[in-house]
Amino acid sequence: YMSDNDNNFESIKVGCFGESSVGKTYFSRKYVGDPNIDFVISTIGVEYFTRKKMLSNGKKYKITIYDTAGQERFRSFCMNSIRPCDGFILMYDITKRDTFELISKWIEDIFEIKEKDCPFILVGNKSDLKNIREVSEEEGLKAAENYHTEYFETSAKKGINVEEAFEGLLNKIIIKKEKKSKKKKQKMNEKNVNNLQLDAKKSGDKKKHKCCGN
Repeated sequence: YMSDNDNNFESIKVGCFGESSVGKTYFSRKYVGDPNIDFVISTIGVEYFTRKKMLSNGKKYKITIYDTAGQERFRSFCMNSIRPCDGFILMYDITKRDTFELISKWIEDIFEIKEKDCPFILVGNKSDLKNIREVSEEEGLKAAENYHTEYFETSAKKGINVEEAFEGLLNKIIIKKEKKSKKKKQKMNEKNVNNLQLDAKKSGDKKKHKCCGN
């Protein structure tokens, strides 16, 4: 049982980026279990979806998905959603080659703002339409390899690989968060040790002074 109190949950923010009509909204809604999934209209700006979940490290998280509009006229507005995100889903439609070729532009935009080790995955959506695909699975895998990340083929409509794609990204995010937290603790410990050594030195100097003064 999970309490609804947000204080019991750590926060993870995921950005979903890609061209218009590749299926980002349907994909996001499928993951959070939105009952209105079939009433999808084109996103204007950014929509937010949330799901609470215990992840592989045993901790509970509130996952917020930033579902962004793919149209050029909303691009600068969507760029504002990059900064708060912990990781990204870069999505294209396997039946539309141009959406695949434009992935590099989205990646460029994201990493102009985010640090180079920010986790992301590549998703080829609409795998239920394989008979009219324009981008092969091999091409998707090769692109992911070039970007040093993982590739998932999904069908948001049929619910195929949606959960697995999110798990793949969320695991990358929590590994990065835990490394960051470990480094922070190490720095704090080093600082505390240095402070203790400094205090001990000051205390020793005072005693010396006292002694010489007598």
